[in-house]
Amino acid sequence: MVADRSAEDAAEGAGAGGTETPFGALSVLVIEDESFTRMVLAKMLGTLGVKAVHQAADGESGLAAVAAHSPDLVLCDVEMQPMDGLGFVRALRAGGEPYRQALPVVLMSGRVDGDREAQARDGGADAVLAKPVTPASLREVLAMGLGTSLPA
Repeated sequence: MVADRSAEDAAEGAGAGGTETPFGALSVLVIEDESFTRMVLAKMLGTLGVKAVHQAADGESGLAAVAAHSPDLVLCDVEMQPMDGLGFVRALRAGGEPYRQALPVVLMSGRVDGDREAQARDGGADAVLAKPVTPASLREVLAMGLGTSLPA
């Protein structure tokens, strides 16, 4: 019974403590070829309250991770080898499976301009996030993963 009560308390949020976030139920896949950047993103996601963070080092392993973990949101670097972020999104969307079509994908790039945004949109990505990623920008894309917008 005590365990049931704790689960109920957690589900309702932190109450007076205020430590729970709306992102606690999200599962996020980070696809990034630089291990340090992957680790930093995973730590930021954890700080924002995301409980399930999965990681992959390139687009090919990212596709396998999507199949294995069914994340709610994907953060994917654009420039990777052997399969880059644009290739990942095209391959993800190609199957026509409803989950893969609807899965929010945010591409991360050190270059965010009109051309990059058009490439991302044409490839099937939902948004482009400028690197280096900040907690505030990450919070915005997590809200997108929830299908809501959060107050500033």
